[in-house]
Amino acid sequence: MAETGPHTADLTDQTHLSVGVIVGHVGTDPASRRWKALGLVAGEQFASPAPERRPMRTGPEGDLFLWTGFTCRLHPAHTDDYAYNLQSDTPGVYIIVRTADRSFRPCSVTLSLDEAQNTDATDLRSADDTVLTVPMPPEVYRWVERFILDHHVPKRRKARGKKRSKALFDAEVGDYAEDAK
Repeated sequence: MAETGPHTADLTDQTHLSVGVIVGHVGTDPASRRWKALGLVAGEQFASPAPERRPMRTGPEGDLFLWTGFTCRLHPAHTDDYAYNLQSDTPGVYIIVRTADRSFRPCSVTLSLDEAQNTDATDLRSADDTVLTVPMPPEVYRWVERFILDHHVPKRRKARGKKRSKALFDAEVGDYAEDAK
């Protein structure tokens, strides 16, 4: 059973996990701000009905904000994508952010590289949207790993029959056709 507390996620729900995205920028001059997605935190305390920005720290070296109200969802059909992510050298969480008007607003969070790439490549998204990767927290890793173990169904390998050349088949049929005359 997963341990829960102020710094751990409630991992009892198999398909949904509330998360918060930590973003920050260096410097106080709005014209030269460079925003970054810095990390992800998981747990029910980060749930909210809509994305919400909360200041974490403000100072001359920069500001940190916590965006709450995001949910990671796992789908049984995507277990191959999740397994591929976990097997990489640095498993990641993909955050789609909007960077319009010098602002930096997370829009969605996914654990599937395929879903993130589809979001990144689609014509339906805004040109101001970018996909960023942050390291996957250990509690999210364990949650995804448990989901894979419970839901992954290996794909059946297709039996490969003996492949014959169409030219060879035509030649054989032609030979039989001559014998019948």
